[in-house]
Amino acid sequence: MTHGAFEPLVGVDHYTEAGRLRADDLAVRSRAAELLARAAQSLSTAAAEYRRTQVPPPTREQPFPAPELLEPAAAARRLAERYAAAADRVRNAPFPPDPKKTWKKLRTLGAARLLELDRSLVGQAQYAAAVVGDAAPERLGELPAGEILDALAALTATLEERITYISGL
Repeated sequence: MTHGAFEPLVGVDHYTEAGRLRADDLAVRSRAAELLARAAQSLSTAAAEYRRTQVPPPTREQPFPAPELLEPAAAARRLAERYAAAADRVRNAPFPPDPKKTWKKLRTLGAARLLELDRSLVGQAQYAAAVVGDAAPERLGELPAGEILDALAALTATLEERITYISGL
């Protein structure tokens, strides 16, 4: 009698295989998005701290700081925006509207491929977050922007592949 009775309360039916598939999907995307969001927050905090500590206050003679002084903070903010956008994209990735039909198709070899894509997605999110690490304000100019952008591009490609795979089921 209670089978599925709590589904509206928790948002996912944990009593069926299809419901667990949906819960696993949400857990994977939540983990990857959280890693990316933390990296974005680290970059934003470092950029704000850099401006506070490394950029001299305005004076009457020099009301605006030199652009080369502001560039590391601006670059960190741009990277933080990219990380935040990637986190939002991962968090809001679509899932087929009928998990029961999807689960039936995934019972065979499809589940192994989805697991591989999920592991890859979380691994790439971990790598993208590790590249940023705990961004220090003094070292903002030393951030490997190329490596960061490559990590985000690889993550985005995996997410697209995952979305295509799931929607093709």
